[in-house]
Amino acid sequence: MTFETVLIAALSAVLILLATISTVVTARINRLHPPEGELVAIAAGIVHMAERRPKGHAPEADVVLVHGASATLGDQLLALADKLALRYRVLAVDRPGQGWSGRPGGRLDASPLRQARHIAAALRHRGVERAIVVGHSFGASVAAALAIEEASLVRGLVLVAAASHPWPGGVSWHYRIAAWPILGGLYSFLLAPTLGSLILGRGVEAVFRPQAPPPDYVSKAGASRALTPGRFRANAQDVASLKRHVAALCRRYQEITTPCVIVTGDADDTVRSSIHSHGLARDIAGSRLVVLEGVGHMPHHSHPEAILAAVDEIVARTSKTRTLAPSERG
Repeated sequence: MTFETVLIAALSAVLILLATISTVVTARINRLHPPEGELVAIAAGIVHMAERRPKGHAPEADVVLVHGASATLGDQLLALADKLALRYRVLAVDRPGQGWSGRPGGRLDASPLRQARHIAAALRHRGVERAIVVGHSFGASVAAALAIEEASLVRGLVLVAAASHPWPGGVSWHYRIAAWPILGGLYSFLLAPTLGSLILGRGVEAVFRPQAPPPDYVSKAGASRALTPGRFRANAQDVASLKRHVAALCRRYQEITTPCVIVTGDADDTVRSSIHSHGLARDIAGSRLVVLEGVGHMPHHSHPEAILAAVDEIVARTSKTRTLAPSERG
């Protein structure tokens, strides 16, 4: 055999091995982390949604949780759902292409506006008329888009470690490659489940820094789901195009009139609060900014009480029955 023939045979064997590993790892991840909730069928496809509610009494309000990049609703369920569900009906959603939600529009569904429309349709299918929307990181841009495009559905916003405005520079190379047409699909299929599994733990530690992740975070939050080819590619498309999308979306934040609390950490190395959270506080009239000292990108895990307080504040501000201030009493 010629050298070229041997090289082609060796390369083919490597590709077959990688494809086999990818298929096996993906099947194992999906088996270990099945849907936690309901697969809601809407006109545009499937939206996965998990619900938690109080036991023994009616909920005081509906709260919707929208996760960030490289994550699924498992992250929000672990951090916030049980605490919020003591008083509220909680609905955590998988954004299109993540967890068990479909991605009917492919790369077009990377738009926070399109994701907001899909989520709004699923919420209405579940009978939600008005909800407080909690969005983390990328999910904050989706939450803001909901308040702009679906204002009647949004009672208030809690935007956590938001990714909301254009920033200097770009994104990491692996997002750009995985988002490419054709080649990105091959890269995601052949390498994401194998190489991603080797570095997942370090990636989780980095996004939580300077805090530490909760014990067994990877398994409890189902973090490995982000490594399966379809989800990895969808996430890459989201991240790679986010700067362009928020450059257009941020011009519309002044349209938001619903009560809004913005929660950020001043030690966030993933999303710079000086650009994003402070930008939201500037652009959304009447919003309130909460800056947590020494906190990184995951304040919903390290300081869940700040998120609960923000939700409680919006409920109090928007309740039809509230205690009158002395100046309001006759």
